[in-house]
Amino acid sequence: MTEKSDLSNIVRAEIHPSIGVGRVGNAEREYYLTPQVPNPAPKPPHSYRDATGAIKREAVQFRIYGYNAEGEVVAELTADNAQIEWQAHIANLKSAWYEFNGALDLPEAKSSKMPRRNPNMVSPEQRSTLAIDPGKRNISGKNTQTGAVFDTGQFMGEAVYLGELHTDPQGRLIVLGGHGHSNSPTGMPAFNPAQENGFGNAIAWHDDTSDGPVDANVSINGKPIPVEGAWVAFAPPKFAPDIIGWRSMYELMEGLFIKNAMIDPPTTVSFTKHVYPILQRMSALQWVNAGFAAMFGADGPLNFNDPKLIDKLCRIHGPRDAYAGLRREIYNAFRPSEKNPGANPRTWPWLYGDAFGSYDDDLSAEIYLLLPELLETSLKAWMLGKFDADWGTIPTPPKDINDVPLADQPASLSKSSLHFCAADAFHPGIELTWPMRHITMYQAPFRIRRNQGELPKLDYGTYLTQETALAFDGPLNEQGPGSLTRWMLVPWQVDTAGCRSGYTKSYDDTIPSFWPAHVPNQVLTETDYQTLMDAEKSPSDRRNAFLHRESWYATIPTQSSLEQLSAMVTYFGKMGIIEARPGPSDLDGIPDTIYVQTLPQKLEKSVRAAAALASQKADTSHLTQAGFNNEEERRAMHQMRFGK
Repeated sequence: MTEKSDLSNIVRAEIHPSIGVGRVGNAEREYYLTPQVPNPAPKPPHSYRDATGAIKREAVQFRIYGYNAEGEVVAELTADNAQIEWQAHIANLKSAWYEFNGALDLPEAKSSKMPRRNPNMVSPEQRSTLAIDPGKRNISGKNTQTGAVFDTGQFMGEAVYLGELHTDPQGRLIVLGGHGHSNSPTGMPAFNPAQENGFGNAIAWHDDTSDGPVDANVSINGKPIPVEGAWVAFAPPKFAPDIIGWRSMYELMEGLFIKNAMIDPPTTVSFTKHVYPILQRMSALQWVNAGFAAMFGADGPLNFNDPKLIDKLCRIHGPRDAYAGLRREIYNAFRPSEKNPGANPRTWPWLYGDAFGSYDDDLSAEIYLLLPELLETSLKAWMLGKFDADWGTIPTPPKDINDVPLADQPASLSKSSLHFCAADAFHPGIELTWPMRHITMYQAPFRIRRNQGELPKLDYGTYLTQETALAFDGPLNEQGPGSLTRWMLVPWQVDTAGCRSGYTKSYDDTIPSFWPAHVPNQVLTETDYQTLMDAEKSPSDRRNAFLHRESWYATIPTQSSLEQLSAMVTYFGKMGIIEARPGPSDLDGIPDTIYVQTLPQKLEKSVRAAAALASQKADTSHLTQAGFNNEEERRAMHQMRFGK
């Protein structure tokens, strides 16, 4: 523990993570903390649920670090060596904002006009009833868990709980979000087919996601010091907690700050740090999408977890560079960053882009994800053989923040929270959306540019246009409580139910996908896992069970995928969570760690019984894997999701 006498040269402090992203959950009290290192150890099965089977909330722990005049970290400031009073202000402004029908910064959105949500509520008095703002809360001390609750905000006259503040034994701040509760006080449907652009813009609905600033008043030996504040946001659950999406929100911001000369680019390209993660993440998506499993999975032709393949790719082989051609073919398989007309679903990654469903004519470059410039730079250098062949030479990253050197802890906290967030596709995304790629959103790297602490401006006229949204005095400048999450869909459960793969019927039924690391498409079920691990069964049956993937939506007790939109509002807490399990030790080619859908234990028994019955007349079509019962239902879902 740092002694008070060691703190005399501290001149300022910072709160980390700079942007903390937690998640809602329907468990009453239990929670877990957001990752604090980029490579944490997997949690044991059932870690994400309480004893009732409800999903725990993901809380954000904030820490304060003191710096000297040279910008060096001197110490973490806690209740043991400083006087700290925390303050936070979160809000939910979705229903008081404008509809979402596409990212307004795309070229195709030049003529778009986004109407207000709840357009029949016009007067300032009416509009004010749509903004859920409980105001500021303060907390201090150690192990404080009462008194700082965000429960006084209202939606159309009804109180809405958004979360609460705690402190831990060291006096660090713990912020919890809502319980995933969404509701319409007037009984309106979560999705109304008769409403134009009704998907995710439900009339008279709210949810309990939120965001806002986090601050602290800090004194050392009675002397106040300035503190750089942070931001917190609460998003829907991440149903595959360990799996990283193909590009993280951290990488998006990192590329933005490099492009704007706010941070320095890497001086060299490391295979281990810069190249391998791009490739390996496609193999990691095998646990949440059948198409990725077929190509990049453990039994696929490009399994980037295979040591033999990695050895071909991680170094130069001989004076003639024997595998230069393989590197080139892999590089050429990616969709380039240049926005060439005529998007192709066959190029990598097999993920939808910002324009899909909004501006998806054949000439739109953003129908599928483009290769970001920062990632493309690394891949191109690797392809040309200009990289550090450092595979196997870099120490294993720490699994716990307490094992990270003090000087590196602030950066680890700020990176880790965003590392598990999705950057693409912004239609609208999972945690945060397209404004996050604009430099005007930030006052410094990874620090949100703030207003004076009040709610942001919510009235830009009857319609929000691209010109207004991107204007100097528009909504992408100073932010206030609720600013970041207002762009997301309401209620969030409708988006979760509709973010499927296989909408591009002319190409494939399981790819492209949206955000399978957050909202899975096809998964390895508990039933198939038990078959895989049963040494009494034949190797062939066990391997076939391993290779099989079931629709993640198969457990929802409704007749059609359209009905699942409304069912998800109350059923989301029973959806499968994709968790790490040990693989078999007696079958070659099966990973040591595999990821399996874990359901509430009571539900698991009934699902296994249903699976045994269904196996006698199983429909193994990709259409069923994608979560649609028939082609008519797929067309109806496409119409609902995209309005066309």
